[in-house]
Amino acid sequence: MTSLPVINQLQQNIINNVQKGFPLVARPYQSIANMLAGEKNDGEFSDITETSIFNAIEALNSKGIISRIGPVFDHKKAGASTLAALAVPTDELDKVAGIVNQFEQVNHNYGRESYAQKENYNLWFVVTASDMVALKSTLTNIELQTGLPVLILPMEASYHIDLAFSINITGQESPVITKTDNIEQEHFLGDPKLSAAEQNNLRKAIEKGLPLALNPYLVIAQSLGILEVQVLTQIAQWQHEGLIRRFGLVVKHRKLGYDANAMVVWNIKNTDIDNIAPKLAKCAAVSLCYQRPRRFPDWPYNLFCMIHGTDRAVVIQQIHDITEQLQLQHINKDILFSFKAYKQHGARYLQKRQKSPLTKLKQG
Repeated sequence: MTSLPVINQLQQNIINNVQKGFPLVARPYQSIANMLAGEKNDGEFSDITETSIFNAIEALNSKGIISRIGPVFDHKKAGASTLAALAVPTDELDKVAGIVNQFEQVNHNYGRESYAQKENYNLWFVVTASDMVALKSTLTNIELQTGLPVLILPMEASYHIDLAFSINITGQESPVITKTDNIEQEHFLGDPKLSAAEQNNLRKAIEKGLPLALNPYLVIAQSLGILEVQVLTQIAQWQHEGLIRRFGLVVKHRKLGYDANAMVVWNIKNTDIDNIAPKLAKCAAVSLCYQRPRRFPDWPYNLFCMIHGTDRAVVIQQIHDITEQLQLQHINKDILFSFKAYKQHGARYLQKRQKSPLTKLKQG
């Protein structure tokens, strides 16, 4: 198990309350300070200020715990994306992962091992692009550069997607504060009056995450030659339209000790999936649940769910309990635990089409 980093109670409270809602206001860190200070019942956090919140988040970032502060886009509205996998000889895994990582369109890349030892797909990654043509081009280039066929598994249906789950590292539960009740949001009305090119530039800017500054929206606005209110209005509009599913702190949970992460794959009859999947999605331990296509004869599974934990034995027990609870004992499944994170950053949908990296795996 990964040794847990030292984070204090204030940092844990920030993580648990800002993953789903980083304030859309000119001074977001002051808004967070007001929110958390309003919850204290004693003098423990009496020194919460805009600066102390900023410093706490900056310290989390310096420890590699934060991936970014910014949007998580709806993949169907933002562009094209797919989960993909390679079956890599064990002694070539690091080399092949390095080749895959060279593609900017790859945003997550993990080594996974089959708990049942039945499958040989051990490198799993997510590819995003502006459209299907660009996506297929990237996948083709990955095949050319690695010399390996790519298992392509686009999402067909989503039943539950929420990686913004609460953590407890300090041993003391964080207060749960709903965004609508406790984080002041400025309501921006009207048209942000941004051209298509300006909107694309803004999307590219926030895809990488907000700059670490007390006034991040102003910094972005100045870098793009637009107004701060236009930045705020456009982001708010994208949230309202559903292009942005959530806008907040994106955490690297492995850095917090959540390294016993299982991707459970099930072979569900097509006629049963709409009955089983919603029940599976509602299980407390499940953070992701979605349908993907089978790829016979190599991949018979069509329902995926993720369970994140700090202890493999506990996760195995949770999977056992879910199987019993939902009476899924008769359904063929496999469990793929991640054992190494090769790459993790936000999806980049609007990057220019990337030429094939020059590196190529030598065969034989």
